[in-house]
Amino acid sequence: MNIRRYQKEDHVACMEIMKSNTPKFFAMDEVTLFKEWLVAQEKGTLAYSVSEKEYYFVLEDNNNILGCAGYLLVDNTNEIYLSWGMVDHRFQKLGYGKKLLEYRIKSISQNFPDKKITLATTQNIAPFFEKYGFKTTNIKPKFYSESLDRYEMER
Repeated sequence: MNIRRYQKEDHVACMEIMKSNTPKFFAMDEVTLFKEWLVAQEKGTLAYSVSEKEYYFVLEDNNNILGCAGYLLVDNTNEIYLSWGMVDHRFQKLGYGKKLLEYRIKSISQNFPDKKITLATTQNIAPFFEKYGFKTTNIKPKFYSESLDRYEMER
């Protein structure tokens, strides 16, 4: 197993991972937003106006991409925002999500030790982040879709 920086050649595999998690974990309209995020990473541009810098990674095993995840430095704040973390639905519950989260937390701790880590997720994934010390700070019902609430969390 290896975690490395995202490359343009990873685009199709990451899109397939996103689709494998939609609509259970992501709303349908997020697929386009994710594609825009990937294209920005490929071009070396920022996907979001609030970003100072963005990082994206893939987790691969035997040359197969099983997951992807990133983070961004929020401009003019002390926050780092975890973004677009996901594991192919066929490989969930095998520790790959944990590895991606630990990798990002370690990277942030080493490179940006004074930053607070924040994220937004759904009620389906919030318990996963709670296991790693994240606390819910706000809940927005039906934010992503009729069945997906937004849970804002920090650590």
